[in-house]
Amino acid sequence: MTARKLIVFDWNGTLLDDASSNLAGFNAVIAHFGLPPTTLETYRAVMGFPVIHAYVQMGITTDDYLKHIDEVGQIFLDHYIPHAVQAPLREGSVGILDWLIDHHYDLAILSNFIQEHLEDQLSQRHILHKFKHISGNRVFDRHEHTNTTKLGRLQKILDGQNYDISSSFIVGDSLEEPDLARETGLKCISVTWGCVAQTRLENVEPDFIIHSMDEMRDILLRA
Repeated sequence: MTARKLIVFDWNGTLLDDASSNLAGFNAVIAHFGLPPTTLETYRAVMGFPVIHAYVQMGITTDDYLKHIDEVGQIFLDHYIPHAVQAPLREGSVGILDWLIDHHYDLAILSNFIQEHLEDQLSQRHILHKFKHISGNRVFDRHEHTNTTKLGRLQKILDGQNYDISSSFIVGDSLEEPDLARETGLKCISVTWGCVAQTRLENVEPDFIIHSMDEMRDILLRA
């Protein structure tokens, strides 16, 4: 049987155009520590995973963050979720997902967001059914604040299927995707419209950087 091809998408900041909603949650957290709100530009300059590092760069000490860690995740969600209700899909997302399905790719979501909220957001935007694999964090507790979990979850997807790794891709807006690609043999497409500044993406050398969803077609047709 011919091996299938896989496209793994990050969700927040990639398919869901919610950078401003993430900023709202981020600002709520730093306000909890007595800091003034920051700009989207600054947020994109510091955001990364594990998330604790972004908050430390804003001036919150590691000890103080860990002392309040049980509150931090809920504060973020309480501000992010209502703000993100109106967040649109990135322009061209539905078209590229349908094109990929027509070209015999399996689709996956690999996200740091909580699974139940992730599935809710996909369902609300009527695209849940397009994905064969949807992998988020079951909870977001101390471990997820201070460690990353995507590699293990991605490896489970790859190990369970007969995918043609050399023709498969991971797509995202963070510094995680290029690392995941190198660890697994996937090719990486980084997007510039999300939660991480383009210059930071360039520094970690993904295989491709795109500024619109439509650019994916040309990359995949040449793959």
